[in-house]
Order: sequence, then C-alpha cells, then structure tokens
Amino acid sequence: MGVDRSHFSAKLRPAVRYKQLHHVEVVPDMAEIMRRTGVGFMPVLVTPEGEMLQDTTDIIDALEHRIPEPALLPLSTDRVLCRLFELYADEFFPIVSMRTRWAYPENEAEARRAFAAFSGSIDLGNRGADQMGSYLPMLGITPETIPAIDAHADDMLAALCDHFAAHRFLLGDRMSLADCALMGPLYAHLYLDRFTRKKLYDEAIEVCMWIERCNRPDPEAMGEWFAGGYPDTLERILELVGGDAVPMLLDLEQAFEAWAERNAEVGLEPPRGVGPYSSGLRGVKVEASVRSYVMWKLQRVREAFQALLEPEQQALRRALPVPPGGSFDRLLSKPTEFRLEKRDSKLFFV
Repeated sequence: MGVDRSHFSAKLRPAVRYKQLHHVEVVPDMAEIMRRTGVGFMPVLVTPEGEMLQDTTDIIDALEHRIPEPALLPLSTDRVLCRLFELYADEFFPIVSMRTRWAYPENEAEARRAFAAFSGSIDLGNRGADQMGSYLPMLGITPETIPAIDAHADDMLAALCDHFAAHRFLLGDRMSLADCALMGPLYAHLYLDRFTRKKLYDEAIEVCMWIERCNRPDPEAMGEWFAGGYPDTLERILELVGGDAVPMLLDLEQAFEAWAERNAEVGLEPPRGVGPYSSGLRGVKVEASVRSYVMWKLQRVREAFQALLEPEQQALRRALPVPPGGSFDRLLSKPTEFRLEKRDSKLFFV
C-alpha cells in the first residue's frame, strides 16, 4: 500500500520490481494500517500469508532474507555504503525534498491538487498538505537556511550527473539498496513535482535517465557492483555526503546522547522527538528537532562497518574522502552509547 508522491513508497517500489515479485499496489487503508501496526505510516507490504510489513528499512531487509536473489545488498565495503546512502537519503535529504515541495509555490500548489485527487477531497488534501508543510521548521528549513540547502542540492545533482554519465547505478553496473534509498526523494519529490521536474530535465538529464532505469529494473541485464574499487565520480558524491550531511547527523547524535544520559532506561521507548539541536550547513546555523529514529538508522551504518574484517575496514577508510568539516571515521567508528532495538514498529533502549 503506497502512493506515487510518497518518499518511502518510491524507495520500496524499485526494490519490489527488482526482486521480480508479483504484487499489486493499492491505495493505503490508513485505518487498517493503524489497527494492525499501531502506527499510521506507509507504505506497508502485505505478504501472501497476510503478514503486514512496515518501514521500508525493515521491509527491504525482509525481502533480502526471504528472496536473496537478485540481491540488493552487496557484500563487504559496498554494503556499508548502501547503509550510508540509506541514512543520507532517508534522514538528511528530506531537508532538500521537503524544501523543494513546500517552499516552491509551483510545487506546493501541485502537491495540494495531487493530495486532493488521491484522497478524493479538496479539504482532506489541503489538511494533509498543511500537516506536511508544518514539518519544515522541525527539519531545519527556514528562509535563512534555504540558500545552503539549495547549494547542497545543486552540487549533489551535478555530482550525480557526472557519475551516471559513466555508471548506470550508484555502486556500479547493478542496482542496490543505495539506489532504492535515493529514489525516495529524487523520484517522489523532485521528479514528480512541477518546478523541480523541469529543473531535472533542463539541468540533470542523467539523473532522469537513472530514475527511469531504477523504476524499470532488469536484473538479468545488469553487471556487477564496484566491490571496493570506487571511481572519482562516486568520491565526489561521498564528499558532499561527508561534508554536509555527516556533521549534522553527528550533532543530532550528540544532542540525543545528552538527552539519553538523563532519561534512558533499558526497555524504555524514547519519544519520536526529544528536543531541539543546533548544527550548521555550509556556514549557516541550522536548528532542528532531534528524532530518535535517526539514531537507529545511524546505528545500523556503524553495525555494518563494524561487521567488516579489519583489512576491509582499513580499505574503506582509505577509500572514503575526508571532506572539510566532516568525519566519516567518527560516524563509522564511534561506539554507540545508547543502543536502540526495534520491536513491533517501536524503538526501545537495550
């Protein structure tokens, strides 16, 4: 159950198609989702046995376990990059995609009409749009931060264009979780919204070609992943992730740990938001909300890195760029002070 303009539906859809699963995409029944999962988040995937899976991170993990081929998660260092791109796309890039949807008048007007068409009610569509637009300050999107957000987006699109001019997918000649993750914001928001769709066609046609490849995957026609041999074009993308996203994620973690020092107990479910934090993006102060879920996603990146053998860890450290102001080593190697575990769509301290 998902919708076209949903970030996370756009992340899951190419994964399901890549796995070549027979499936039917239907309009979400939010009351049924709430009844069965306790939280009103989409998309969900209902298995032939009637099991309802929720959260795209968990759903894709389940697909990898149940249907291992064709695989979306590579081995070794490529797997860590998949988790890193998932963290970046899911937990940092919404500062871009929510800005472009709700702070460009052309995009907001179109999104409101799309929400009305989907819900069958102009009033419901506007209420949904108002709710989504209210999240901008929580993400750190303000008139003061928008120029820095736009600069990151422009630089990332240019870097992706250079990369996709030479390589079919993020990690080589085969689609991976990294591509699915980035499809969430790039397809559902930038590609489907009016103003940014024109911008992509005019300035980033290679990204448009990649989007179409991901939406219509043919795993039998694909080649191999990089398997640790990363080109300069990928290094430029990683420089932007490390220079802009990593410092903000680490500042968010520091604020979460300060809260957890006072409040964490084994078995406690932390609130979804635990207060504000301050960071910076390209020299501009950013104030946003500390979201507990981000900590769980960050923890998964570290676990993937720490599962590598020591020579593989050293190889990845050498391969990752050292961007000004960012530290991949801190992101990957710092001990997790307050470990979180997910059970039944909820997080708990363990």
